[in-house]
Amino acid sequence: MFSRRFFTMTVVYFLLSSGTKATSPVNVSVSVDVVPVAGRLEVTLATCTTSSTKPAAEVSWNLGALSDSVKVSTNTEKHLDGTFTVTSSLIAAPTVQMNQQHVQCLIKHVTMKEELQVDHKITVHYPPQLVYVTPFNNRSNAEVYQCEADANPSATHFSWHSTHQTIPNDAIKAEGNKLYFLKLTSDLSGLYICEASNEYGKGIGSLYWQKGEKTEDNHSEL
Repeated sequence: MFSRRFFTMTVVYFLLSSGTKATSPVNVSVSVDVVPVAGRLEVTLATCTTSSTKPAAEVSWNLGALSDSVKVSTNTEKHLDGTFTVTSSLIAAPTVQMNQQHVQCLIKHVTMKEELQVDHKITVHYPPQLVYVTPFNNRSNAEVYQCEADANPSATHFSWHSTHQTIPNDAIKAEGNKLYFLKLTSDLSGLYICEASNEYGKGIGSLYWQKGEKTEDNHSEL
């Protein structure tokens, strides 16, 4: 998966004291070539790039909560026309906690009065971490429970099974992430398990149902 955010600026020329013509950053982008997956080795979380500058722009990061867990790698390339491209990448072993963390790419240049700040949210993919089974309000006569998972991307497949019942039957049916009790009889009392999965793995949540009593939700944490 590939994503890129561009910020285009008008070219402005300044004459430095040395007589060298300076140009302000023309293209600034923050990109992600491949979305990181939690639990894997060090990868690039995001790359900030400035191009067509003279002299080279100064690129740094405001890492916020990630300041202790991310490394910064910066490379400067000079072109034949005398302009520079600077790339600065965030390197880390991705974790679930990094997902949606806010960072800023900071660009300084002699032609800019103020520092340019480019906001970016880190995206990390991961399998279901927490799976909950909770009551679902509906207008039917059935008692319905919903299976939900903390996953990125969202869980796309749900399966239900029980230690004592075959699902579906004339009293219970499953549709996607929902479990329907069509009859509320004592023989249905027992443990019901939801398995939620996405392309990276699966997680399991459970529900103990008993007629006339409050049900108990047990969730998995991987």
